[in-house]
Amino acid sequence: MVRGLSQWTKTLSFPARISPQKSSKDTKFYVNTSNTSLANDKIDRTPIIIDETLHNPEAEKALMGSIVYCIHHKDGCKWSDELRRLKAHLNTCKHDAVSCNNRCGAMIPRLLMEDHLKYTCAQRRTRCDFCTKDFTGQTLEKHEGLCGYEPLYCENKCGMKIQRRNVEQHKLSECGKRLVACRYCFKEFVFDTLEVHHTKCGHFPVACPHRCETEFLPREDLEIHLKDHCTTHLLSCSFKDAGCRFKGNRLTLDRHMEESTKMHLSLMCSVVTKQHHQITSLKSVMNKLSINYTGTLIWKVSDYGAKMTEAKTKEGMELISPPFYTNQYGYKLQASIFLNGNGTGENTHLSTYIKILPGEYDSLLRWPFAHSVSFTIFDQMTQVEKACNIVESFIPDPTWKNFQRPSREPDSLGFGFPRFISHEMIKKRHFVKDDTIFIRVKVDPSKIVAV
Repeated sequence: MVRGLSQWTKTLSFPARISPQKSSKDTKFYVNTSNTSLANDKIDRTPIIIDETLHNPEAEKALMGSIVYCIHHKDGCKWSDELRRLKAHLNTCKHDAVSCNNRCGAMIPRLLMEDHLKYTCAQRRTRCDFCTKDFTGQTLEKHEGLCGYEPLYCENKCGMKIQRRNVEQHKLSECGKRLVACRYCFKEFVFDTLEVHHTKCGHFPVACPHRCETEFLPREDLEIHLKDHCTTHLLSCSFKDAGCRFKGNRLTLDRHMEESTKMHLSLMCSVVTKQHHQITSLKSVMNKLSINYTGTLIWKVSDYGAKMTEAKTKEGMELISPPFYTNQYGYKLQASIFLNGNGTGENTHLSTYIKILPGEYDSLLRWPFAHSVSFTIFDQMTQVEKACNIVESFIPDPTWKNFQRPSREPDSLGFGFPRFISHEMIKKRHFVKDDTIFIRVKVDPSKIVAV
């Protein structure tokens, strides 16, 4: 086979697309010297040396009889035959490039000529799909993107398609997504939301719902109009919450207020009485919620200095704690202290006592009272581990009157320690801090020995 030949030598007429490999004196052609089939890929590449100065008909005949492929075999042409027939084949080969029939200057393979003439040739005649005008291929490319009849989607994304020539008109007056100013408040809104805005716009004109002489007024002024100016709007009496059921227009309401003073006063007195009962009931509930049912009272006595000074000038001054219970249905107790002492501790000690008060569940409890009671005054040192609290406790004597079921007028003093802690000890330690002392009274039903 012969490959790569591009022109004829001086003595042989070769096809124009076969290129020889030339040296300075000889021309070499690669031919198939054996008569192999086209399917055989093994090629005898023995060079034939032809002297260009000699005319050798036999060599020319042998060469022109060699079997060759079409020069476009890589593009898909399957033709193969003697070299002398290559030129004739190229005149009809579908893969060979020829000048465009419309003389646009392009070289196009015959196989692609039909598509070229129809779709890509600059000189083809074609028609715009939108305006139906005729153009050449070159002018159509310039026309595309400018045709006024081409449908385009609206830039505002309203979803509509509009011809290019009508786009501006659509954006100005037809698009549902265009910005439009409210003619009442002058704020801008998307057109398709403007109607919803009008239902809320404060400047939108509305009619009085009571059909008074005022025709239209801004929505934001309607409430003031109904309250202060509308002559047909029915108004309730100012004492409606107190029980007055009168309703009338502005003129009759003023007359009613002048003529019904005594009735309104009576209604208000009734309301005050009801509120007083409610307040009393709420106070009772609050007091119950704040009652201590734990059996342990932490009593904070503030303004210690002022109260001690008063106790020294006022003999027998007793401070009373809030009442507390041993449990929710238990004994009701109350503590008391004498800052300047009482009995044997007067002027030298702080005295502490506890007494039993009449309770709601006394008839269900065991008597005499037998729980152990302890008193503690807290040392308020910053270093807690070094604090030294004073504790005194006792177990009630069942024979003592103080621990029997109390009457409605309980013992005024109770039982305790007249010399609980000396004034001298109070000064030495940190029992008073920030002018405050803390005393704990604890009732423990499990203890049978005082601790």
